[in-house]
Amino acid sequence: MLGNVFSKAQGRRRTRTPAALKIIARSVRFDYLGAMRQQRYWHDNDPVKTHFFNALQAMFPEGERFFMDSARDVRDAVGKDNLPAELLEQIQLFIRQEAMHGREHDGWSQALIEMGYPAMQMFDEKLKRDNKWSRKHLTPLTRLAMTAASEHFTASLAHLFIYHRPDLIEKAGSPFRELLIYHAMEEVEHKAVCYDLYQEAGGGYWKRAYAMVFVTLDLLVRLRNRMRYLLQQDGLWDAQHRAAVRRLLWGQDGIMRALAPFLLQYFRPGFHPWETDERRDLLERFRNEMTLIDEMQAQQAADAA
Repeated sequence: MLGNVFSKAQGRRRTRTPAALKIIARSVRFDYLGAMRQQRYWHDNDPVKTHFFNALQAMFPEGERFFMDSARDVRDAVGKDNLPAELLEQIQLFIRQEAMHGREHDGWSQALIEMGYPAMQMFDEKLKRDNKWSRKHLTPLTRLAMTAASEHFTASLAHLFIYHRPDLIEKAGSPFRELLIYHAMEEVEHKAVCYDLYQEAGGGYWKRAYAMVFVTLDLLVRLRNRMRYLLQQDGLWDAQHRAAVRRLLWGQDGIMRALAPFLLQYFRPGFHPWETDERRDLLERFRNEMTLIDEMQAQQAADAA
């Protein structure tokens, strides 16, 4: 079944970024704390699935800033005059999208702290220190290779939500469901920006391949540490819930097992992120939520005017 899913999506194979690509920087604010106070386990009343998303998203704010800095640094090192105009525009829109993502995930993480998970602040500070070290000791192109790999990982999650595990979105409570959907759409929209910039900057195959290995392993370690802490705080890090974590990630229909075929595509020498285009299918599957997001954005903009 999984092979059929990926074959279907890959039927619209491309080798370059679409010429008329629209990257839309949406700005929508959500009340995460209020939602958590109403239902702590907002994903199907399941603490493991809820804390999977709580842990995963907690890496996004500093991750997004790392991505923005990497793109800016390589763009400036190459020189704007040496890059295609359309790519320069896409970089700017990518940065705007990531800034909005960082703001919203900061709010989500702050809500977790207020709900009784204070060490989430410690995890965030550790990631800040790691990013500062990376900027001092790694070249801009190496950091961009890590960013391009990370963007493929997040775009792969969007692919998973559409074609293989829509339940991971559909069973999430509001406003987490809406944020995950709009974030997924924007991850698809800008999934090749850093990859294309890496190629324009002369990045090679082996650096991007090694970066994909490192990014995946690093994410899994940080994810497990955060999930363990969140479940421990709830008194749920027992054998039953540890087994549920393993099933969620590595079981027959587990997230990482389902992601693996798509992640492995990145290691083909001729790979390009736009070999698949999930935008239409994502919009069709989650049309109601995307309409609500557009309405919320318009109302919030009007209220702020």
